[in-house]
Amino acid sequence: LVLVARRTGPLEETASRLRGQVEVRTAAIDLTAEDMGERLAELTADLDVGLVVYNAGATHGIPAFLDDTVEDRLMLVRLNCIGPVRVAHHFGARLVARGRGGMIFLTSMSSVAGAARVVTYSATKAFDLVFAEGLWAELRPHGVDVLALVAGATRTPAMSSSGARIGSDEFPGMDPDEVAAEGLAHLGEGPTWVAGDTNRATYEMLRSLQRRDVVTAMSDATRSLYGLDG
Repeated sequence: LVLVARRTGPLEETASRLRGQVEVRTAAIDLTAEDMGERLAELTADLDVGLVVYNAGATHGIPAFLDDTVEDRLMLVRLNCIGPVRVAHHFGARLVARGRGGMIFLTSMSSVAGAARVVTYSATKAFDLVFAEGLWAELRPHGVDVLALVAGATRTPAMSSSGARIGSDEFPGMDPDEVAAEGLAHLGEGPTWVAGDTNRATYEMLRSLQRRDVVTAMSDATRSLYGLDG
């Protein structure tokens, strides 16, 4: 098991819980860095990689687009768009040569439509969704499964620290283990899987709305999740 994260502390804490059950290799790598692809390739050069999960994410609250710096917005593009392209190009080639394997790209209910307060985030998550679907179509004939795993509100430390009201009666959220288990269970049923019964129903309902209505609904839901009035 190869685990990669930007911060060493949480990375090693997670690895320590798994060692003894499986061999674990770790590396502190910033997935927005220019050399991230080369470092991942070097880290895994001697391994027969069978499954790649791109689960990187960043939640820094929800400032209005013009109230945040352009660099912070571009960081999300590098993390959620450029990063998956680099990872998929390198490991996709290895999996095709292997003749089997899989890749899972975590995306979000925010990918359904643009929304106020998450302008760049929702756009990058839409990229992840469509990118994974296209890869599924190209790589499936070569024995490689690709899945866009759509997560709704999930009780992660990053979401909690962002100020989201995750865990409240209104937004109970899913447990991360539940989301991961569904992704692995449905890897072969791509191109897309929405984790959670309620999320699946909501996802289909939102996709049926007129665009103005779904953008308004998503914007209102985002404000409510963070306890904002307008």
